Amino acid sequence: MPITDSSINEPRKDYSISELEEKAKEMRAYSMIALTSAGSGHTGGSLSIMDIAAALYLKVATHDPVNPGWDGRDRIFWSAGHKAPALYVALATSGYFPVEEVMKLRKLGSGFEGHPNRLKLPGVELSSGSLGHGLGVAIGSALDSRLNNSDNHVYCIMGDGEHNEGSVWEAIMSAAHYRLDNLIAVIDKNNLQIDGPTDEIMCLSSLKNKYESFCWNVIEIDGHNMKEIVSALEKAREFKGAPTAIIAKTVKGKGVSYAENMVCYHGISPKDGCIGKESLDQALEDIGASGFTKEKVNGLLKIASDRQKEIDKKIQNKISGFSRNYWWNSTDNMKSVMESTRIGFGRAIKELGADLNTVALGCDLSDSIKISSFYKDNPERKNRFFSMGIAEANATLVASGLAKEGKLAFMGSFGVFSTGRNWEQLRTTVAYNKFNVKVTAAHGGISVGPDGATHQSLEEIALINYIPDMILTVPCDSFETERMTKALALIDGPAVIRYARESTAVVTNSDTPFKFGEALVIRYRGERENFSDAFQWHIGSQYEPEGEDVSIIACGPMVPEAMRAAWILKEEFGIDTRIINVHTIKPLDKGTIIKAAEDTNAIITCEEHQKGGFGNIIAGAVCALKDYNSPVVMDMIGVEDRFGESGQPWELLIEHGLIAENIAKKARELIEKKK
Repeated sequence: MPITDSSINEPRKDYSISELEEKAKEMRAYSMIALTSAGSGHTGGSLSIMDIAAALYLKVATHDPVNPGWDGRDRIFWSAGHKAPALYVALATSGYFPVEEVMKLRKLGSGFEGHPNRLKLPGVELSSGSLGHGLGVAIGSALDSRLNNSDNHVYCIMGDGEHNEGSVWEAIMSAAHYRLDNLIAVIDKNNLQIDGPTDEIMCLSSLKNKYESFCWNVIEIDGHNMKEIVSALEKAREFKGAPTAIIAKTVKGKGVSYAENMVCYHGISPKDGCIGKESLDQALEDIGASGFTKEKVNGLLKIASDRQKEIDKKIQNKISGFSRNYWWNSTDNMKSVMESTRIGFGRAIKELGADLNTVALGCDLSDSIKISSFYKDNPERKNRFFSMGIAEANATLVASGLAKEGKLAFMGSFGVFSTGRNWEQLRTTVAYNKFNVKVTAAHGGISVGPDGATHQSLEEIALINYIPDMILTVPCDSFETERMTKALALIDGPAVIRYARESTAVVTNSDTPFKFGEALVIRYRGERENFSDAFQWHIGSQYEPEGEDVSIIACGPMVPEAMRAAWILKEEFGIDTRIINVHTIKPLDKGTIIKAAEDTNAIITCEEHQKGGFGNIIAGAVCALKDYNSPVVMDMIGVEDRFGESGQPWELLIEHGLIAENIAKKARELIEKKK
C-alpha cells in the first residue's frame, strides 16, 4: 500500500511509474543541492539508491507521515546510513517535513546529521552509519511483528561493500533460520566502496548464489528501472516461507555525469561547488528535473547559508569574554601552521614501509587515515598491504596472525571502528598474546565533524587503557604523530596510536624534546611571531618548578589548546601555567603528574573524549601516589556524557567547550577554589 492515512487505513496518494520517475529526478536534485550547501557528504551512494527510495517510500511501503509512530507501518531500516541524503529527501517528499529543511544537511544542531539520528527526525527508524548493524536490527523488528501477529513488512537497505562485515552474514543466517518472510533486504549493488571496486577490495563473487545458499528468496533487478523496482518490491511482499533479498544493480553517482562510477564521489559533494565541470549546475543539468530554476536553487542555498550565519554567531559568542581575540591565527603575531595529525602518520608509515618485515592492513578507509602512504609512492610494497574491506574484527585477527609469524603489523581504521567494533579481538587475541600489532585509531574525537556521532570516537582512551599489556599513545600534532609512530615500531608488543583528522596547530618540531613514556612540560615565555616559539619544552623528569599557579594536563589536539589557554591566562590575568603533554597514556609518566599536583595544587585535565576517560586516569594516579601534606583541587574538560553530532570540527570543539577560552575560565575558577 502507498503512503497511508492511518486513521482510515486508506491511501493518501498513489503514484504511477512515470510519476515516480519524475519524483526520483526531483529527489536527486534536492539531494545534490543539500550536499553542495553542506560542502561534504556521500554523493555516490545517495544517487545510486534514489530510484529505490522513491519507489519504496512513495509507492510500496505502508507508512503515514502524519503519524510516524503508527504501529501498523512498515519499518525501513537504513543500514547504509551514509546514504542519509537519499533518506532525508525521501522522507521529505513523503511529507514528514518540508523538503527545504533538508538544505540544513550536516549543519550543527539541524537534525539532518551526516548519518541518520532517529531521535532527531520523524520517520527515521534507526540511528545508523556503522556498517553491518542494520540487518540484525531489522531481524529483531521482524521477529517482533511475528510475535504480535502483525502483517507489516520490514525493509533493510544495505550496500554491497557492507557485506564485508561478518555481522551481515550472521544476520543472513539467522533470518533464514527463522523463515522471516516479512523481511526484505534491498542491496544497492553499485560495485564500488571507498578504497575501490568491491571485488578488488574483498571479492563478493555472486551475492545471488550466496544468499540462495543461505536459503533466501533472491530477486535481481536493474536498480534504475522503476517498473522493475516496484514489481520486485511487491513480489517480495507476497513471497512466503523465507526472507527476500532484492539485489539491485545500480550505478554509483547515477544521474550525474561526473560522479557516475567514480570511487572519489563516495564521500564528497560537487568538487567545483555551484559552477564548473563538476558542479551543482552541471549535476542539475544532468538530472533534468523540472522546476529547478536559478531563483529556486538560490533560494534553497540561502536556507543553508542563513543557518550557517546563525551557527557562526552562536559560536562566536562562545569564544568571547577577554580583552582581545586569542583564536588561532587571528592576531598579527602568534601565528601557527595548521596540519592534520594524520599527515604525520602517513609520513611515518611511508618510511617504515621500507622494512620488508613491516606489513599494513587497511579497512576501506585507507586514504582517509593515510595508511595508504605505505604503498602509494612505492607500488612494489603493494604485496605487503592487505585490504581487508569493511571488516575490522577480521583485520585485527589477520594482523595477529602476521605478527605471530614475526611481522610488524599496522592495522587501521577510524578509531570508533578500529578500537570499538573489535575490542574483544584486541583484548583477547592481540593483547593477551602480546602480538606486535600496532592499531591506528584515526580520526579520534570529534574531528571527523559532519559525519556525526556514529563516526566520532569519544570512548577509546578508556576502552584501551584498561587492556593489560596494551600501549596507548595520543600525540599532539602531526610532527609528534610521526615521531610516535616510528617509536612504536621499535617497541615489541601491542599498541594503539590515536590521532585526529582535521587540522591542528603544529606546535612541535625536530628540536622539541621527545621520549616515549615520558610526559613533556611546556611553559609559556611571552608572545612571539610564531606561536610555537612562545613556548619552552622540557622532559618532565628534568623540569624544575617555577612557582606556577595551575597545571593543565592534556593529550592529543587538546595540548595546543592548553598552550593557547596558558597564553590567555598570562596575558589577561598574570597567571603562570604548567602544561603537561601526556603523549603516552600507557605506560603513564606518573612522576611528572604527581610533581605537578604537589607543586601547583591545582590540576585541569583536557581531552577530546568523554570527560573522565583521560581525566580519571590522571586522577587515579594523583589519588594513589600524592603525599597529602597539602590539598589538590582538580577539574576536567571533556565531552559531557553525550554523543557527538554533525558540524564542522572547530564548531564542535567550541560547542563542546574543548577550547582554550573555556580552559582558561575553568583555570581561574580552580585557582579561586584553591585559595
